[in-house]
Amino acid sequence: MKTTLENVDPTTVTLTVEVEPERVRKAFAAAAKELAKQVNVKGFRPGKAPRRLIEQRLGEGAVAQQALEPSINEFYGEALEEVELAPVAMPEIDVENIVFDEDEGCRFTATIQVRPEFDPPEHTGIGVTHPEWDVDQDAVDAELQELRERFAEVDVVERAAAKGDYVTIDLTFSVDGEVQEDQAVEDAMYEVGSQGVTPKLDEELVGASAGDELTYTDDLPEDYPEIGGKEAEFTVTVKDVRAKTLPELDDDFAITASEHDTIAELRDGVRKDLLRRSISEARHGARGRVLEAYLALVDVPLPQAMVDNEIQTRVHQVEHQAQRFGVEPEQLYEMQGTTAEEFEQEARTEATNSVKAQLVLDELAEQLGLDVTDQDVSNEIVRHAQSNEMQPQQVAEIIQQQGSVGALVGDVLRRKAIDALMDAALLEGAPPEDLLVELGLAPGEDDEPVDEAAAARAVAAQAEAAQAAAVAEEALEQDADDPGDDPGDDADDSSDASSDDEEE
Repeated sequence: MKTTLENVDPTTVTLTVEVEPERVRKAFAAAAKELAKQVNVKGFRPGKAPRRLIEQRLGEGAVAQQALEPSINEFYGEALEEVELAPVAMPEIDVENIVFDEDEGCRFTATIQVRPEFDPPEHTGIGVTHPEWDVDQDAVDAELQELRERFAEVDVVERAAAKGDYVTIDLTFSVDGEVQEDQAVEDAMYEVGSQGVTPKLDEELVGASAGDELTYTDDLPEDYPEIGGKEAEFTVTVKDVRAKTLPELDDDFAITASEHDTIAELRDGVRKDLLRRSISEARHGARGRVLEAYLALVDVPLPQAMVDNEIQTRVHQVEHQAQRFGVEPEQLYEMQGTTAEEFEQEARTEATNSVKAQLVLDELAEQLGLDVTDQDVSNEIVRHAQSNEMQPQQVAEIIQQQGSVGALVGDVLRRKAIDALMDAALLEGAPPEDLLVELGLAPGEDDEPVDEAAAARAVAAQAEAAQAAAVAEEALEQDADDPGDDPGDDADDSSDASSDDEEE
């Protein structure tokens, strides 16, 4: 077999394959034998009828047609191995000019989209401003206020209701003279001013006392099921008025509301909790900024097939979401305040950025010699399992069923590449290392005591994930060992590269 490779542009090549007549004749013979099993010819056992009788029965081109497709797939797979080519999509084969003859052999040309060849830019010293991460006193006070609200006492008072009070009410309403009995409520505790029903209810309740009966007219919310936006006649009976009393911010409150013994310790604990959240979110943002700055250093030609595949993935996600909600995609777009055209345009932009990120991070990973170990796969499965509240084995089975082992490995590899970028980046305004250690967001010089129960759970989860990863790894190896399935099987189906920036 002779294979000729010609570059058309940075993401497209043509592959011309020429196969000797002997192999084509063997393909014809195998096809005739297979057809003979499917045709009953009088006087011959199944599968034993001579080829000329098969062709008389099915037509002269039947054997050639039977032999053509599997042969092209086989020859194409061998050619890819010979030139060490990894397509990113199914090939476009020039069907009209295929030569497939027992005397002339086989000759065909395939146009193939491939990853572009380029050198990734220098990854060290990427300078960006770290997102804001500090927490001011107002944020601490607001958090403490929410905590006070949760521990507030609500007591019946002998006075008229005011905004912020709670009232116990019975409520009914009618639309077009018909009482909506299934919507009536009894003994409901309602916060005055919360606008939990309609705005006018809050207006009517201010100044009302226990025993009052209120009647008024108001429009139902537009999103109210079936009768949204219609005018309704409301009747509300006020049974009691309750005032909310917030606890004092003192040591007794600290003991009641937390594990701290003093209000000072509680304030410090609240601040640290807010800092952990704020810094984690800011570090997530910093990863995105570093990646964006790095990608801006290189202009990469993108295989159109990869971009189109990313767009279709996003469109299919919307279609599946609409199906779960029992609506048409157009209705879902409308609910989200967009149109199909606007969504596709946005999806195209996102897909373009995603494919560029995939290509550049993959090249960087190769340049740095990064790889994915069995432990990495186990950790990734555990991460997915925890975020989706599933067992690792369940996640592994889903990954295997969907054939997305390669995508998972690609995600891990790209996350490692982003980690390398972050380690070598210059982050202006980043939180100091000693604060990260204090908050438990970075390891200190001395190992901290380990929660033995938590460690045991982690070991068990890792063991289960390791078993699951082995299953997934076996599936990946089987894919790698079988390059001759269908043209384009090696196409990259990696998920959104920037989705890995992602979770700290």
